[in-house]
Amino acid sequence: MTVLYLDSADRAALAPLLATGLFAGVTTNPLLLQRAGLGQADLPALHDWAIAAGAGTVFAQTLAEDPDGIVVEGLRLRELSDRVVVKVPATRAGLTATRRLADRQVPVLVTAVYHAAQAVLAGAAGARFIAPYLGRMSAAGRDGPAQIRTMHQILAGSGTQTLVASIKSVDDLVRLAAAGVPSFTVGPALADELLHDELTDGAVRKFLAAAARGGAGLSRPDTGSGLGRAGPDGLNFAPGAI
Repeated sequence: MTVLYLDSADRAALAPLLATGLFAGVTTNPLLLQRAGLGQADLPALHDWAIAAGAGTVFAQTLAEDPDGIVVEGLRLRELSDRVVVKVPATRAGLTATRRLADRQVPVLVTAVYHAAQAVLAGAAGARFIAPYLGRMSAAGRDGPAQIRTMHQILAGSGTQTLVASIKSVDDLVRLAAAGVPSFTVGPALADELLHDELTDGAVRKFLAAAARGGAGLSRPDTGSGLGRAGPDGLNFAPGAI
């Protein structure tokens, strides 16, 4: 099953998307917090709001640069609730801290992953997720989709999932989903794009126009009129209704 998350800290953008029930949670980082006018001190309030709005999981990132500091921050973030996954960069210090946190049953996402070798290391560290940056890999001249497919193959069956970030197009997401990659985090704009297709929207407009002209509808059964076609539940379907 494909799992989708929302990559934002903007409550106004998140609320209508979480309300669809299609997104399993929210991923944040210091840049996303900054864009929303928030800081690290606002994470507890954002966490509480996101859970109340329907997020099943909230991903929150550590800022320390040494293993001990990352572990301390990670444990503090995890105190917010058992819905928190701690985000740790794919550095030497971060991977060291990931191992220590995993040994304490703290779920960790290793973030800022740019090469399949980092997936190997994250798996060895016991990470719950890795977050490869598709768009940024491609912008740097690396074959982002190929790297991510390799990461997924390396981690298959290991307990470490690939959660793709920095996705620039619906087509990129669909191609990776077709390759078996299980999880994606998308910004609100791309989430809105996922939820609309111009051909589907055009078909719906035609349905509504036809209904407005009286060309479709449901009515109560009228066994004496002989009009329409009775369905198995007793409803009378007008011609052209299906």
